[in-house]
Amino acid sequence: MSKEVKSQVSVEAIQIDQESGASSAQKPEFDPNSGLKRGLKTRHVTLMALGGIIGPGSIVGLGVYLHKDGPAALVVDYSIVGVVAFTLMQSIGELNSLFPSTNGFSNHMTRFVDEAFSAMTSYNYLVVWIAVLMSEYISLSSTLNFWAPAVPLWGFFLIFWVFFLSIQFLGVAGYGEAEYWLAIIKLLGLTAFYIFTIVYMSGGVKGTPAFGFRNFKTPWADQSAMKSLASAIVNCSTAYVGVELLSLNAAETKNPIRAIPIAVRQTLIRIIYIFLGLSLSYGIAVPYDSPQFSSKVTSLRSPIYVALYNAGWHNAHHLVNVFVVIVSLSAINSAIYIGSRTIVNMANEKMIPFSKYFNRVNRHGVPYVATITFNLFGFLGLMSIGSGSKTAYSYFVSVSGVSSLFVWAAICFTQIRFRIGWVRTGHDVSDLPYKCLWYPFTPALCILMCLFLALIQGWMYLKPFNHSWFVDAYIMYPLSAIFYFGYKLWKKTKWVKYEEMDFETGRRYDLEEQLRELKLEREMNPLTRKQKVKEFFSEWV
Repeated sequence: MSKEVKSQVSVEAIQIDQESGASSAQKPEFDPNSGLKRGLKTRHVTLMALGGIIGPGSIVGLGVYLHKDGPAALVVDYSIVGVVAFTLMQSIGELNSLFPSTNGFSNHMTRFVDEAFSAMTSYNYLVVWIAVLMSEYISLSSTLNFWAPAVPLWGFFLIFWVFFLSIQFLGVAGYGEAEYWLAIIKLLGLTAFYIFTIVYMSGGVKGTPAFGFRNFKTPWADQSAMKSLASAIVNCSTAYVGVELLSLNAAETKNPIRAIPIAVRQTLIRIIYIFLGLSLSYGIAVPYDSPQFSSKVTSLRSPIYVALYNAGWHNAHHLVNVFVVIVSLSAINSAIYIGSRTIVNMANEKMIPFSKYFNRVNRHGVPYVATITFNLFGFLGLMSIGSGSKTAYSYFVSVSGVSSLFVWAAICFTQIRFRIGWVRTGHDVSDLPYKCLWYPFTPALCILMCLFLALIQGWMYLKPFNHSWFVDAYIMYPLSAIFYFGYKLWKKTKWVKYEEMDFETGRRYDLEEQLRELKLEREMNPLTRKQKVKEFFSEWV
């Protein structure tokens, strides 16, 4: 079948689907495949991609690893995982700019690899975000408990459980707007700390002589470099979780073919400015053996607070707590959004029981059953309150870092199979709205690095052998095998042949045509420098 005929068939199928679907799907502002509302603007997507991944782990959690593993471990590990994240985003950009109107990467894997492979990856991803939701709820409750110790942790938890559920029911446009402004606040906060670090290390704080990179004289916190690097790698990979958000919110974006490539190109800026900037500034401003790291109050172990305290501002904990609360609000909001959309995508792919209920949406395009269900997983975070459950809670959160590496490798593997099938069936690479940079080296590098990092992250538990943490480090290997083979036996799925791949479902031909017209217009009438600057800033405000 020729490409022209395929395109015409696909357009007609989409039109029929829109005419016969639910009432919400009949409108162009709703995605016809899922019923989700296309309420995210380009500026929402770009700022969410840039600042949305800054969570409490980056503000508070890094203090634990700085204290335990030293400053160099953070810089090196964040750089390594940053390279992996950059290669991952290239694959996501290619797949989701071409197929924005789909059920995210779960649909891509079902169509280009195998349904069982997709189910295994989706369940891993669900584990990641359940762990994130648990930890962020407790982080927020613990921070507020510092100000109001009379209120128990579970009291704050219940208040915010209802609050965040209400926020999600405002619709995706409200979520996008909230995340847009929260991302701006987070970026401004980080910028302020970077400026402080430069002034502090240069001797600009009264009573403190210039010390430069003095704290890097003990790069590995008095232990071997290999042990430090292996110990910190899971935390670093967990901190990057969320960069793949574009694969989930493409269906809810008004113009994904324009927004996704912009967000993908910002990946390098995110890696350098946020993660490398944080790890480097923490290592410069804070000695790894600062006594403040032993504080019983979680937020007071933040490297930002320790740096300000050492500089003479002993009441800085109030400011740091405010920043942690803002970051936690954004993190929980994003976790519920991503987790609920993951459940919706799995329901649309018939990967979970009672699928017909979990993919239901209200008239505003909000998947209310999936949202309520996922938010209920937040109650697992209350395990951290009981002393007997804290160990199980820590194990569960630790698992999320390994699961995220599995998901990233699976996405890149899917993109490789997609590109091979795309070319074999006579399609032209130049027709792709966004082309993976340096293909096939970037996705191949991502796969190899993810598997390698997932293997070595439990190395430090071998000597001396710690059976509990060793099992936790590698438990997702057998569990993933159980997910895959169990689903394969249940559904009797087969790997998709290249010639049988579906390259039509989920495409936005209206936007592809607009993109072609825009490229043609730009070739005939190139933008002036002033127009380019104006267009660049129009994506951010």
